[in-house]
Amino acid sequence: MNCDNRRLMAVQIAAGQFFRHQLLQSGAGWAASHLTRRGLGHVLRSTSNWKIGYAPDGWAHLADHLRSQGFDDETLLASGLATATKKGYLVDRFRDRIMFPAWDSGQELVGFVGRSRGGRTKYLNSPATRIYQKSHTLVGLAEQRDLLESGATPVFVEGPMDAVAVDELSRLTSRGWAGLGVCGTALSLQQVSMVRHYSDSDTVIVGVDADGAGSIAARKWLDDLSAVFKRVQVAEFPSGHDPSSLLETHAGTDRLFKALNQPRPLAELAIEVEVSRWSPVLDHISGRVNALRWVAPLVARLPQDRVAAQLGELSKVLQLDPEIVSREVLESVGRSARRGRPHSPPYPIADTDPPDSLPTP
Repeated sequence: MNCDNRRLMAVQIAAGQFFRHQLLQSGAGWAASHLTRRGLGHVLRSTSNWKIGYAPDGWAHLADHLRSQGFDDETLLASGLATATKKGYLVDRFRDRIMFPAWDSGQELVGFVGRSRGGRTKYLNSPATRIYQKSHTLVGLAEQRDLLESGATPVFVEGPMDAVAVDELSRLTSRGWAGLGVCGTALSLQQVSMVRHYSDSDTVIVGVDADGAGSIAARKWLDDLSAVFKRVQVAEFPSGHDPSSLLETHAGTDRLFKALNQPRPLAELAIEVEVSRWSPVLDHISGRVNALRWVAPLVARLPQDRVAAQLGELSKVLQLDPEIVSREVLESVGRSARRGRPHSPPYPIADTDPPDSLPTP
């Protein structure tokens, strides 16, 4: 396909305007009601920074509109906004979904994330195109540039609605938080660098649901975040909740505020995740020693006023002498320095549990 990048960006802008009009002017029904129920009704105002929209139900409403604006079928296909059926007809990729713009590092609109009302895939992203790669975009970057440039603390969250909720709470409470949706559990160094470009904050917060899966994902983000920000913290939301669901009620809003206002070092959560992974072999001395070797670099990343307490806790959990634990932490700092990456784990982060038996070091 011969569409140049400028044409692909132009069609995304036209699509965004169409989606926005559908939400504001066409009585989008469940979409507007859902946003309002989640405490996000402010996005329905025409003056809102958030240009959230609605993709109407039906096969080709967007495709027909874009054709009327002068975009040909080749452009619609190359942009990922339409797909071809087996018979060659073009149909809209996004149908009956709340639409969130996805921005690249230059704050250009390059794609979308669509949320369904239920019964289908909850979130649907634009497909990879010449201008859109999921790992190179964020929801909320352009809308909160003013907050980021004024020193707000970036808050990475999984879903686009969560990003809007963090922004709303920040503006309601006059606190400096900027919610940024990564649209999944994978955070890339490119996304982190995008935020660093607009933010002078030394601190970054990762928001996770305390259900386990989010915590494990956040642990994997630690290295990339630590390479860019001095203080990497985590805000843990009540199990089964996320920022947008908490914002529905006054009590939930208070809990969301508390979670963001009282974060703790992400390294602490990472230590808990790693110790939990090693729990099947902690009844063996080799398992406890190897677990210590994994978590020692994480202890070295903690603020100094938290290190002593963590050393004591590890000594208790791993049933190892406090001097052994302290010595391993100091040695891990030396090993990491020799490898040129401060305080990184001795081995790649695994997605599976350690083996049932391990060699004694």
